[in-house]
Amino acid sequence: MDFINENDAVNGLSDTVIKGGVCLYNTIKYIYSLAENDFYNVNIKDAFKVAFNNIYNADSLKVLGLRIDNTTCAEMSGKSYNAVLPLIIYSIAVRLPTLRNVRNGDDRMTDDQILKVYNAVISKGGANYNDTIKESFQEFRYLVRKGKPLPPYTAEWYKTYIYTNVPPLAEMTNKNMFLLGFADVLFAMFYACLEEELKGKIMEYSARAYSEPIEI
Repeated sequence: MDFINENDAVNGLSDTVIKGGVCLYNTIKYIYSLAENDFYNVNIKDAFKVAFNNIYNADSLKVLGLRIDNTTCAEMSGKSYNAVLPLIIYSIAVRLPTLRNVRNGDDRMTDDQILKVYNAVISKGGANYNDTIKESFQEFRYLVRKGKPLPPYTAEWYKTYIYTNVPPLAEMTNKNMFLLGFADVLFAMFYACLEEELKGKIMEYSARAYSEPIEI
């Protein structure tokens, strides 16, 4: 793809992934906090609506009276759970080959450009601790090249990681069951929003977007 400035595009797209990953990480905590005393006073639909309205700012959920501290999210305060953030970022990074489908023909992102974005994301904080994420960048690149169906973005790796590495969250409690129940919906919906954000960013950095005539 012909970018106005390729370095800016790589940095901008990688920053979008990082910011999205951080927001999903914090959104999980905010939604988890619903299971505290205020559980029945906040509508989960309202929480999702606020979260998806700005995928760069999970703190917007504070408007619903939610908070993420040791009172509401003590189970998520340990070192093992902190590893979830780089895992989220990595889980998004491996799917970056899908950016090749944003535009068609010669004006689509090249494999080299997408690899640069992937490497930038990894250098900024993505990591696959203990090979928790079974999918890989190479796998998605192959599937996109061949036009094969892509596996959906799910929370399966997240739940497996919790069961294996975060005992306080793996206990059979109402609050923990709530966490595992909403994770599937949250991950899928959040990724769909982030995917659209990345598509918009690509068009923002595309040189052709500024040279094409505007339809009136």
